[in-house]
This record gives sequence, structure tokens and C-alpha cells, in this order.
Amino acid sequence: MINQNQASRIQSALATAQSIFIALPANPNFDKVAAGLGLYLSLIKAKKSVEIGSPTEMIVEFSSLVGVDKIKDSFQGGKDSLIVSFDYIEDAIEKVSYNIDNGKFNLIIKPKPGFPPLDSERVKYSYTGGKVDLIFVIGTSSLENLGRIYEDNQEAFKESQIVNLDNNPRNQEYGQVDLADPMAASLSEQVANLIALLRLPTDEDIGSNLLLGIERATSRFSSAKVGSNTFEAAAFCLKIGARRQAKRPFRKMPKGKTPLKPMPPKVSALKKPAEEEEEKPKPDWLEPKIYKGETRV
Repeated sequence: MINQNQASRIQSALATAQSIFIALPANPNFDKVAAGLGLYLSLIKAKKSVEIGSPTEMIVEFSSLVGVDKIKDSFQGGKDSLIVSFDYIEDAIEKVSYNIDNGKFNLIIKPKPGFPPLDSERVKYSYTGGKVDLIFVIGTSSLENLGRIYEDNQEAFKESQIVNLDNNPRNQEYGQVDLADPMAASLSEQVANLIALLRLPTDEDIGSNLLLGIERATSRFSSAKVGSNTFEAAAFCLKIGARRQAKRPFRKMPKGKTPLKPMPPKVSALKKPAEEEEEKPKPDWLEPKIYKGETRV
């Protein structure tokens, strides 16, 4: 459970932060993504400059979460370096140059003879580097679990204030503020309680993401770790307009008919089986019978 001292420190950090990054680990589960997105949407609603990222791409399982398309696969810091990315064929580029024309910076990429020009539809733009004032790390027992997001930006992590939010008992407590609570049933529960405590902005999308995370992490509140904090978090989500996903009713499969056993090869369908045939009478059965009795005096 978050204490008042921790809440005050996070509130002070949020008040002065110019840029915020929410870091998810490699291969996050549903609860981690739901918690991260719930916090992301709340900070966006608070008019903060915030980005969210994970070193691995999101999977179809997370498509029901609002904002999942905002999760990048790289560190999005203060955005001081623009990266232009495109598919590269070895030895296909003749020259890279630039010029400035009418106040426009033009990057010129010339292909070698015999190679096609760069397809503008496949060019991607991203940012790297830059100072981040505050980093929320969600569901990560150690910074190394962030993969290249941490490996390629270790200086940024050293210079930033880190809020470490986790429920793994093996968490290494690497943050300036550690919210590592192994008793918490889910990360979404922790984020919901944090948003409520800090009085951050909310809406139905935030509530829906967090409620889905709580339900998925606790198997719809059947986990042994579910406690009063879990139900308080779920109630908070419902109060702010969370949409619940209806559970599909259990449908009984019709019982299959018992398959008929095939007839033995020597038995005809028009003939009774041998064991059921009537016994034929003896030839003299229809002949008249004479009773011969014994007379005694």
C-alpha cells in the first residue's frame, strides 16, 4: 500500500517534470500493459508530456486496451534526436547528403545505379536521447528486464527520478520511490489506488483498462491474493465509468449419440441372429397321439 510520504514525493516529482516516460518490461503480460496504459492516459489527461514504451511489440491479446497503439518499442525521452529509419539493402546507397532550401532541411539519400529509390511510404520517424525528468517503471523486478530500452539509455535512467511500481517479491528496489508491494493482487490495482490517492484525472477509458487488468490478473477476483484493496480499486474503476466485458455464458455441448455397432459379417439384416431363431419342431409333432394306459384291478 502506498504511504503518505511516497505519495507526496511522487506528487512533487509530477509537479516539476517536463517530460515523463512509462517503461514496460520485455514480453509484458496483460496486467502490466493495462496498468501502464491506465497511468499513461491519466497523465495525458493531466496535460503532461508523457510517452510509453516496451522493448517488444504488442500482441493481439492487448487489442481490447485503450491506447495500446501508443506504446513504442524504444525509449522516448526528451526527443532531442530525430531518427529517420528505412529498410536497408547492403551497398544500395551511393551517397547521403543534405541541404537547406527556403528554410527547409532536406536529407538526400541517393541509391547506387541499379537499385530502386527509397520508398517514402516505408520511412519511419522516431526520437532518441534527451533528458527525462521522471520515469515510471511498471512490473519490472530489475532495470535489465527493460531490454534495450534500458541498455541503450542508461545515462538517461541515471539522471532521471525513477518510480518503481511492482508486486514481485524479488523486486530489487532500484527506484528513488519504490512501490514494490508483493501483497498487491495486480499492478492495475496499484495504479488505480495511486491515481485515486494523487487525485489524477480519470475517465471511462482509464477505468476500463485498469478494471480489465485487475480482472485478468485475479482470474475475475478468484485469486487468493485478492483483498480489500483489490475491491476498493475495482470500485474506484467502476465509479469513474469503467466498462466491464461481459463473460460469455457457458454453453453445454449437445451429447453425441451413441454410435451403432456394426452387424457381424455373417448376420443378415433380414434374418434373425442364430441365437434368436426359434427351435424347429420334431417331424412327428403334428401326428395324432394315442394314449396307452395301464389297467389295474
